[in-house]
Amino acid sequence: MACFTDFSRSSSTCTLAEVFRCFICMEKLRDAHLCPHCSKLCCYVCIRRWLTEQRSQCPHCRASLHLHELVNCRWVEEVTQQLDSLQAVNVSGNRVEDNDRDKCLTHMEKLSVYCWTCRCCICHQCALWGGTHSGHTFKPLEEVYEQHITQIKDEVAQLRRRLMELISIVQEVERNVDSVRSAKDERVREIRNAVELMIARLDSQLKTKLLTLMGQKDSLTQ
Repeated sequence: MACFTDFSRSSSTCTLAEVFRCFICMEKLRDAHLCPHCSKLCCYVCIRRWLTEQRSQCPHCRASLHLHELVNCRWVEEVTQQLDSLQAVNVSGNRVEDNDRDKCLTHMEKLSVYCWTCRCCICHQCALWGGTHSGHTFKPLEEVYEQHITQIKDEVAQLRRRLMELISIVQEVERNVDSVRSAKDERVREIRNAVELMIARLDSQLKTKLLTLMGQKDSLTQ
C-alpha cells in the first residue's frame, strides 16, 4: 500500500511538472510569461524569439499577440522550486530500489558493461568469466548511455524544429484559406451585382415594350 502511495505521489508530481513546462521548448519554465488569450505558460526568451522572428501571434492559440501584452508570472518560479524539491524526495526514496535493480541478478554486481552483441547491460564478471558472452563486443555502459542521450537530444531538437515548421505551415494555410474565402466573397458580390443589374435592365426593357404595345393597342382601337 505504501508503494502504491509513493507511486501515486510520484505520478502526481510528474504530471504537475509537465504542466509547468514551456509549450514552445518543452523544457522547465524560465522567466515564465503567460499568453492573455489562451493562458498558456512559456519562457520569456522563447516567446520573445517567436514574436520577433516569426510573427506577432501566439503559437498555441494563434491570437494576435505583442510583447507588451504578455503577463509576467513570478509565482511560477516558486511552484517549480517546490516541484523540484518533491521530485528530489521521490528520487531519494526510490534510491535503494534503483540500486538493487541496477545489479546483475547472477553475480549481484553493478551493471557496468554493455554487451553490443546481445544489446543488454551486464556486470564485469559476466563480461570476463560469464561464459555466455564469450567473444562478444563490449562497451563501457556510461559511453553507451552518453551516446543514447546525445541521439535522443538530437531527435528531440529535430522534432522541435519540425513542430515549429508545422506551426508555420498551418498558419500559412490558414492565411491562404482566409484569402480564398475573401476572394470568393468578393466574386459572389460581383456576380450578385451583375445579376441585379441584368434584372434591372430586363425590367426596363419589359416596361418599354409594354408601353409600346399599349400605344399600339390604343392606336388600333381608335
